[in-house]
Amino acid sequence: MAPVPIALCGKSSGMAGSFSQSMLPEYEIVHHFQSTAAAREELPPLFRGETVKPSSGVGSNVDSAESKKPRAVVVGAGFSRDELDEMRKIEGADSIPWLYPDALKSAASIVTGPFLMTVIVKRAKSCLQTNGVVEGKEPGDTGVWPF
Repeated sequence: MAPVPIALCGKSSGMAGSFSQSMLPEYEIVHHFQSTAAAREELPPLFRGETVKPSSGVGSNVDSAESKKPRAVVVGAGFSRDELDEMRKIEGADSIPWLYPDALKSAASIVTGPFLMTVIVKRAKSCLQTNGVVEGKEPGDTGVWPF
């Protein structure tokens, strides 16, 4: 079974690399955006099916001859809600779901260090699976999902 292609908006390239590896084998980070500017520049061609390499250097589209279109975007807590809203206005962004950290779950979590990534990955995978972002199925809702 092939992993489901998703994108990641995360300001830390180190965390992005770790998140990418931890989402396998169910999900493949095809493109990583470190800023809203990168998302504004790189998402529209991705949504149109054009080949574009991640400026961050993270994601399987770095080494692919043809870019994979993400079926969802996971946004890290380093991005504000205003930045999320700005990215959701990008051409084509309303065609797929976006995951954004649930402030209540994040505030309730006292996990730090290497265990933090485990918690983030578990919540992201659960949210994607619960909402139908799995191989062979298309989600009905393309809004913002808290995870």
